[in-house]
Amino acid sequence: MAQDFIANLDPYNGGIDKYENGKRRMYVILSPEEVAAGRTTRWTELDIQNKGIKNFSPYLWSLRHLTALYLNNNKISRLPAEVSNLQNLKHLDLSNNKLRSLPVELGDMLKLQDLLLSNNSIRLLPYELGRLFQLNRLELDGNPLTPELLQKAREVNGTQKLLQFLLDTLEAPDTPPKRPWVTIRERTGKHMTFTVMCYNILSETLATRTKYGYCPSTALSWDTRKTLIMREILDNKADIIALQEVETEKYTTLFLRELSQHGYAGVFQPKSRAKTVTEEERKHVDGCAIFYNKSKFTLHKDKYIDYSQLAIANSEGADDMINRVQTKDNIGIACCFDIKDTSNASKHQKLIILNTHINWDPEYSDVKLIQNIMFMSEVDAFVQGIKGGYSLPIVVCGDFNSTPDSAVIEFLLKSQISTEHSDFHGLKYHGFLKKANGECLGNKNGTKHFKHNFKLKSCYSEEQLQDLKYTNYTYDFKGILDHILHSKENLRTLGVLGGIDVEWMEANKIIGCPNVHYPSDHFPLVSELELINATR
Repeated sequence: MAQDFIANLDPYNGGIDKYENGKRRMYVILSPEEVAAGRTTRWTELDIQNKGIKNFSPYLWSLRHLTALYLNNNKISRLPAEVSNLQNLKHLDLSNNKLRSLPVELGDMLKLQDLLLSNNSIRLLPYELGRLFQLNRLELDGNPLTPELLQKAREVNGTQKLLQFLLDTLEAPDTPPKRPWVTIRERTGKHMTFTVMCYNILSETLATRTKYGYCPSTALSWDTRKTLIMREILDNKADIIALQEVETEKYTTLFLRELSQHGYAGVFQPKSRAKTVTEEERKHVDGCAIFYNKSKFTLHKDKYIDYSQLAIANSEGADDMINRVQTKDNIGIACCFDIKDTSNASKHQKLIILNTHINWDPEYSDVKLIQNIMFMSEVDAFVQGIKGGYSLPIVVCGDFNSTPDSAVIEFLLKSQISTEHSDFHGLKYHGFLKKANGECLGNKNGTKHFKHNFKLKSCYSEEQLQDLKYTNYTYDFKGILDHILHSKENLRTLGVLGGIDVEWMEANKIIGCPNVHYPSDHFPLVSELELINATR
C-alpha cells in the first residue's frame, strides 16, 4: 500500500462513502497541489480491507489520530510492534488474515474497545493483552488456540474472564525502590518531635473490578492488601496515623487490634449513612480514623464533623446546601491530645490533630469548598472550647481530593477565599457562609472573603510537591490530592517522605494502582514535626 494513499485521505471533500454498523465513513484522496498547500486530513477511521495486503508502509503507524482501523480480509502474517503507536485506537479489525502471533506491545493500546482476530493462525495470546481493561469485544474464533482459552472466551462475559486470566498470569514487576526520606532541617534537641502519617487505604468495598479493571485479582484482594497496608503503616512508625476509607468492622477487627499491639490507641467515626443502613451494611461503611502513640499522647477531647448534617442544619435560604452538599456523605474528625512528656514540649501541653475526607467529584468543586469552610468553622468552635485555644499547635491531615493549586488548598493556606471564586459556580451559599463563618472580610476592591482563624502551611514545600508528584495514582487521574498542613507559629517540619519512583512506574507500565506492591490507589504522606516556642 502506497504511503501517499495513506497520507492523503480526507472524509470531508466528497469521495468514497461507506457505512458499517450505522456509522458513515468517507475517504478522499487529496491532490498533490492540496498537500503542497498545507491542507491536512481530519479523518479518524481507515478502511483497508479486501486489498490482498501482506505488508504495511511504516507511515501507517504514525497516524496517531486514528480511532478505528480495518485491516480484515487481507494476507497479513505479521503485526509489527509499532501498532502500539496508535494510542487512540478503539477499534482494530484483523480478522481473516494469516497472523500466527501477536506483539506484546498490543497490550499497551489501552483505549481499545474492539479487537477482532477471528480466522487467523494464532496459537498463543500474549499475557499483556490482559492489560486491555477497556476491551468489550475480543473475537478469536477460527484460531488454533488452546481449548482452555477458547472456552473462556465463549463463556458469558468471556472477554472479561479471558482478559482477567491473562492479566493475572502476567508476571508481576520486581519490588520498587524504597521511597526516600527528605530531611529539611536537623532536630534542635530542645523541643519535642513527632511524626504524622496521612493515608487513604482504599476500602475493600470500593476496590471493585468495575473501577479498577486494570488491576490483577491479587492486587485487589483484601487478604493481600491488608497485609501490605499494615506493613506500610508499621514500617513508617508514625506517632499519629490519620487514615481515610477505614471500614467500620475493619477498624475494630484489623486496625485497632493490630495497632494496639504496637502501642497505639484510636478514634474512629464512620460516614453518616451508617445511621440509616442495616447492621450488616453498617460493617462496610467507611470513615476516618486517628491512631496515636500512647507513650506520647493521651486523648483529651474529640469531635465528629458530619458535613451532610451540617448542610441540613444550615440550609435555610440556601437550596444548594440540600441539593448539592447534603447528598455528599463526607466527614471529619478533630482530636485534642495531652502531651505526656512536657519536658521537651516547649510551653505547649496539648496538640490538635484533624483528619478529613472531602468529596471526590471534580464537578462539585463548590461542595469541596463548602465542606472545607464547614470543617474549619467546626474546628474553630472545637479549639475555642479548649484551654490555650488558637495558640495550640494544630496538624491538618486529609484526602482533600484537591490539588495544591485548588481553591480548597488556597482557602486552607491563605485563611480566606473570595466569595466570588469560580469554584462556587455562582451558586448562592452566601447566607450559610456568613452564618457559619461570622462576618465577611472586605478588601480595598470591595471584594468579600470567607475566612478561618488559623495560619497554616504545608509540610511539603512547592519544590517538594514537585518531587512528590503523586499521592493518587489511577488510570484516570494522577496527581496530589492528599495533604498534611500544620500551624506556622508553633510547629516546623523536619522532614517528609519523598515520592514514588516514577521511572520504575513507567518502566513497568504501571497505569494505575493498587498493584502487588502498592495496596491502595493513594500513597501515604509522612512528616516529622517539631514543636517550637512561638505563640500567637
